[in-house]
Amino acid sequence: MVKQLSIFDILSPTEEKEMKSSESCYLHLDGEIPTDLPNGAFISLKRNTPLKIHSLGFQPAKSIPEIPRWFLKKYGSSPFTVLEPFAGSGTTLIESIIYGASVYWLDYQPLSRLICQVKTTKFDWIELKEKALQILQKAKKKYAPQTIKFKNKDFWFQKPVQEALEILREEILTVAATIQPPLWLAFSLTVRKASDMNDGMILAAKRSHVEAIPKRSREDVFKYFYNYVEKTIAAIGEWQNLIKNKITSQELTAKSATKINESFVCDAVITSPPYINAIDYVWASKFELHWLGMVKDDKDRLNLYEQEIGTERIPKQEWQELGSTGNKKLDELIEDIYTGKKYQASQGQNQLRARVVFKYFLDMKQHFASSFSRLKPGGYYCFAIGDVSKICGVDIPVASLLSELATEIGFCQKFHFHLLLKNRRLNIPRNVNWASIIKHDTVVVLEKK
Repeated sequence: MVKQLSIFDILSPTEEKEMKSSESCYLHLDGEIPTDLPNGAFISLKRNTPLKIHSLGFQPAKSIPEIPRWFLKKYGSSPFTVLEPFAGSGTTLIESIIYGASVYWLDYQPLSRLICQVKTTKFDWIELKEKALQILQKAKKKYAPQTIKFKNKDFWFQKPVQEALEILREEILTVAATIQPPLWLAFSLTVRKASDMNDGMILAAKRSHVEAIPKRSREDVFKYFYNYVEKTIAAIGEWQNLIKNKITSQELTAKSATKINESFVCDAVITSPPYINAIDYVWASKFELHWLGMVKDDKDRLNLYEQEIGTERIPKQEWQELGSTGNKKLDELIEDIYTGKKYQASQGQNQLRARVVFKYFLDMKQHFASSFSRLKPGGYYCFAIGDVSKICGVDIPVASLLSELATEIGFCQKFHFHLLLKNRRLNIPRNVNWASIIKHDTVVVLEKK
């Protein structure tokens, strides 16, 4: 049901003034986004409790299922094929499978791929529980091997915790490969919980003034693991009982969303691209990457940044160059960051951030071109992203700039709306003098003519 609103009570006075002075439509939605939503609307959303499968696995800044669900109801047909190039925690995959669509997907991040593999595969949950119990029975009688090494391991993981994690790893590897993925997913959550980073942090941080880090034993780690196994089983059971039918999905071999070379065509791309200059996804999951053996060492983990859209790992000689995207508005904003027009940061940060923005939009333009070639004529590209990001004091209208770049490729904009983000804070360190909190996601639908 759509009701005329009251979102002004959660806006700042400035935002309220800006909204009231425009000609946009303001709606408060209860439960779902309707297909008859007015173009350009600002909305807030009272969400229903999502399926447990949606919350399974760690992923910063998860997209919400209501967006792909809305798109599929409004633009979907039968049969329908979807591409998700930034699969993340699998939100679009789940909603597409529920709808009955076939899905192609990819993600450069190994932990994200594991999460999506679990969510797009059927498992025998009874066998899964039996194996978990067997693992724990054996684990309590074992000595700990020493196989995992990475920088500052002893700082982040207490010795008994390391021992327990090593034992669990060794036991999971003895299980049949077909049943391992959900166990690895539960193990990844155990790694995060058992580390000495503060609960609730996205990036690794140990803040003594927030809370004391408790002493942990092997038994504590084993309890965490079994608890996460049970949560994984509950989510998988609910999910598999809901769909019942065959899951039609295919993980692509491409690891970078800028080069999708497989020979297939799809009806739509539905995705949420990475936020510019906001979250370091590799750093956020570095403990899991090492403990699950997804990277060989610290150098191997850092190599993942090469596949990241708008990476911040840029050689100094490169970020000292200003660069030009060919988009006049964007290039002026990049120059404002570079020269410190709004905020003069220290130690070359203006130049680095300018180059990050430059590379982000060039990567996204290349991604749009790659996606365009995979779409059928008349196909759609739907993306949700923070509408404005402040970088070194400069407001970057990300959604509108991405739309402009997409039109240069050959897309035309068909529809858009703005979703008010009620949980505005990410639990990560931020310099409030040059950055800001993203207050809206903008959802854009493009069409390939």
